[in-house]
Order: sequence, then C-alpha cells, then structure tokens
Amino acid sequence: MPMTKPEEFGGKKQGNKSCVYCSRPDGSLKPKNEVREGMTRFWMARENLDRKAAEKKTDEHMSKMPAWKK
Repeated sequence: MPMTKPEEFGGKKQGNKSCVYCSRPDGSLKPKNEVREGMTRFWMARENLDRKAAEKKTDEHMSKMPAWKK
C-alpha cells in the first residue's frame, strides 16, 4: 500500500518498509500467513469475492511485495 501518513507505516514509524496492515504495533513484520488471511478477508469484503478468488488475488498481490516475494 502507498504510505504517505505516519499512521500508515508499520509501528507508525515513518521509513518502515512495511505498512500498518503487515506490521505489528512495534513495527515488526507479521507472519506471512497472518497477513495473507487479513488481505484475503479484505478482498472478500471489498469486492464480494469468494474465498478462492480472494486468495488468488491476495497471492498475486503479495508476490509483488518485497517482504513476501518468493
């Protein structure tokens, strides 16, 4: 996610490479499976996708993110 406001950065620390959704409150990176589940639920709610479609969209998106590249 594009981060422009301090509250969007992990741990609210400007310069953190991870966003608030991929980070714990202290700014450290959450486990991949936890982030994947949260993002899957986000897509299911936002775009009314079924779980399989949301997981596919999540996996495609996460594969492009530096922290989650394979």
